[in-house]
Amino acid sequence: MPDCTITSTVHSAVYRVEPEPTAVLRGQTATIRCSFNSLSPSSIVEWFGPPNSQHISQGTTVAAEYPRHRVVGDTSRGNYELQIRRTRPEDEGMYRCRTFPLPPAPDVKLTVVEPLSGPPDIVGNERPQSAGQGLTLTCRAMYEPIFRLPESAHNTSPQNNEVSLSLAIPFVSRWDNAANFSCRADQGLPTLVEPRTASKILSVQFPPEARVLVTSMRVKAGHSVNLTCVVSSNPPAVVTWQKLGEASLVRGEVRGQSLLINNVQKSDAGVYRCKAENGVLPDGLARTTLDVQYAPDIKATFAEKVVVLYGQDGYSLDCTAEGNPQPIVRWRRKGTNFYLNNPLVLSQVTYDVEGDYACVASGRGFPDVQKETFIDIIGRPDVLGRSGQTLFVTEGTDATLVCEVRSDPRPEVITWLWRDSNGKETIFLGAEEDSVSVREVPMTGGRRSTLVIREVGAGQAGSYVCKATNMFGSDQREFLIEIQDSQVLLITVVTATVLILIVVTVVTVLLVRRNRCHISDQESVASSEPVSKPMPPLPPKHGPMAQAQEKPREMSLELDELDGTLKPRPPPRLDKDPYSIGLSYPRLIHALPAYSVKDQQMKTSDNNSPLDDSGNPVQTREGSGIESWKLTEANSRRPPNYHEIHVLE
Repeated sequence: MPDCTITSTVHSAVYRVEPEPTAVLRGQTATIRCSFNSLSPSSIVEWFGPPNSQHISQGTTVAAEYPRHRVVGDTSRGNYELQIRRTRPEDEGMYRCRTFPLPPAPDVKLTVVEPLSGPPDIVGNERPQSAGQGLTLTCRAMYEPIFRLPESAHNTSPQNNEVSLSLAIPFVSRWDNAANFSCRADQGLPTLVEPRTASKILSVQFPPEARVLVTSMRVKAGHSVNLTCVVSSNPPAVVTWQKLGEASLVRGEVRGQSLLINNVQKSDAGVYRCKAENGVLPDGLARTTLDVQYAPDIKATFAEKVVVLYGQDGYSLDCTAEGNPQPIVRWRRKGTNFYLNNPLVLSQVTYDVEGDYACVASGRGFPDVQKETFIDIIGRPDVLGRSGQTLFVTEGTDATLVCEVRSDPRPEVITWLWRDSNGKETIFLGAEEDSVSVREVPMTGGRRSTLVIREVGAGQAGSYVCKATNMFGSDQREFLIEIQDSQVLLITVVTATVLILIVVTVVTVLLVRRNRCHISDQESVASSEPVSKPMPPLPPKHGPMAQAQEKPREMSLELDELDGTLKPRPPPRLDKDPYSIGLSYPRLIHALPAYSVKDQQMKTSDNNSPLDDSGNPVQTREGSGIESWKLTEANSRRPPNYHEIHVLE
């Protein structure tokens, strides 16, 4: 009997892809995936869904109640995907995919998204709020399905497919004016639908705040200036300008928030205030100062001509000038460049100070301004010159006396009075009388009167007085005349001439002596300079025979005297011929004492030393290889202190 074997095959199916939550826009196709591994051919895959988890399909067969649903995918590979076409809101719900004997996979949700019909709506602040008040803004949006609002929402109230969010502000300030508040409605599905946003600009009413850009402005007279007041307010404010201290309207043109002043004058200087009003109290106020600079202006504190009485101890004239900046005031006499301080002070009022003067006012940035006046000195006459002057007049010559008078008004009369040595007085009225004549001529600021006495005699000595008189008084000058004899005058002239000749002679002698001393000093300087002298010839070589036969000849060696001693000589060179030029041998020459050559000659003569044929002293020395040597005076052509040593062979 044959053996029979029964084989049993067990299939173990597993989920390869489990269903996942899915979202889809309304009207589009939604697909929920579900696939298995090791699924046997006899296994049945089923789908369940809304409403109430009803049976949708078995295998690839779909229930008739779901005409828009179908199962797609390669079932031979275990792919069973549920596809829903033209989705509707009722398709939203929980879906399940399962097969026996596997336990069912977790239910997943299909979300059908209904896009917002429009942006959210913000309500509140329909009319402007005043600063300091509270404000509530509400954002409302229609939804399907329910969408999510930002976490900052104070409250949500879903009702009739509507959600709202309120924003409460305890109080608003001027800084909240024109603030942009935005509300965003987000359905939480950014891949399917974008968030919708709404905005609202807040309007807050607040009082004006005014300020000026420059608190102080400086401008020259004649220019233009623009004063600007910056105002911040809601609603917009009306700006007006006022010059403090004046009730009248300000001069200038108001343009919006600015005040334009053309052709500025010094009267425009002052403090200006701008006032901003918009119905919300308090009003805005701001101030600025206008500083107008203008050229110096000299006030009429003195006339074109000032009359001053002659002889006053002092007089001052003040000049007042105004300007911006404050000018410097000085005085200058016309025709000079010297300045005097203000006020002009005349310490002594004389006719010399009469003239044209100018008050000069100098302001920085402006040309100088001046005003002239003429100082007119009036008073009694002033006779110029020193009174009591003595004039020595030679008898028989003419004497001329000049009297110059300064006066304003001019003197009515100038008289000459002569008082002789006996006290007798004679008045000369101007007419020529005998040997005396008076002549008057005008001069600047007065008159000049000249008295001429022709061929003065001995009896015309005495005091002559010139007197000038006008309505203010009189002044006079006295001249003393002494008559000298012509012989006395001659003696005086001769004496003066002799004195002048003596002075000239002494000066000449002094100059000659000074020139001689100068020439002597120059000759002394020239004699102290060394004079070059040619080298004397060397004596011929000699031997024992030549020494006995030839006549002795001299060889002179020059020595320079330095402070009474000889300059040191270099050491002898024994390997050279002693008669070679340029060699000297100090050991062969007797050392001289520390006194001059002339003194040494005198000493030798005093010791009765032998003399040569010429009468000069001769000294001898033994054992030196040289028979004798002598000192001789240089000839007259050589300079002083110049000596030679003559060595005898």
